[in-house]
Amino acid sequence: MHILLPPSEGKTTPVDGPVLDLDGLPYPELTAARQQVLEALIAVSNRDDAGEILGVGGRIMPEVVAQRDILSAHCAPAREVYTGVLYEAAQLRSGDDVLIFSGLFGVTTGEDLIPAYRLSMNVSLPGIGSLKAFWRRELAQTGLGDSNCRQADSGTRRRDAWNPASGNRPGDAEMQSETNKVNTAETSMTQTGVDMRSGAYRVTAPRGDWWDLRVVDSRGKVITHAAKHYRGLLARALLDAERAQGSVPGDAALIDVAQVAGALGRIEIMHDGLRHHVTLILE
Repeated sequence: MHILLPPSEGKTTPVDGPVLDLDGLPYPELTAARQQVLEALIAVSNRDDAGEILGVGGRIMPEVVAQRDILSAHCAPAREVYTGVLYEAAQLRSGDDVLIFSGLFGVTTGEDLIPAYRLSMNVSLPGIGSLKAFWRRELAQTGLGDSNCRQADSGTRRRDAWNPASGNRPGDAEMQSETNKVNTAETSMTQTGVDMRSGAYRVTAPRGDWWDLRVVDSRGKVITHAAKHYRGLLARALLDAERAQGSVPGDAALIDVAQVAGALGRIEIMHDGLRHHVTLILE
């Protein structure tokens, strides 16, 4: 199972540790792209209009000024640097199989050593342009930008309400029927993904079978801030389930995503071929 996460605006600045080593990050085919963004970020951070370009206010400017020297800044595992609402709930640990998408590095794992920084995916950097468009192009060469899930567009959409106390989910038989229609040679190279990313960071489509989560109130209104917390809780629960069942990283066969999500509260599930949308309803 791959859990896809956004970064967080809130970060803890490492007080010690090595400096940034781009060559040590995963997906070495992204090294040149990361170097390009890093150099553009340093240049922008030295400008008088840095706050305007980066979309931050005066309170954040000390962080912008500090990243003028980002090449000499201390680094720590990404799971320790990101400390926003989602990460407080997820409580990531060493060995957790997550992929973190960011405006500066494209994608890293939780173990990769990074410095604190300030750069949203919504930013357009001089000389690079929109970071969304930039990373969409660059990530395509890693396979993370492969939209194999498009093959599911012809699948039947259904919405199922599930009471976790029942132990059974409606639609399981139909879902299995749909899944069996997928070319097994193609899906054997993919993994189940659980996409916890916010909209700005969905620059790629997960490959194969994947799930996402949204959070609404009792009237069906989307709750954005609470969603971060519950996505973090679901990430932790899925990772714990994987550990408890002895699944090897990348093998989601033993993990029932809907059942784990149902432990968080009342949910509805909509199946769209290989796409599965979980809605958590807060009472």
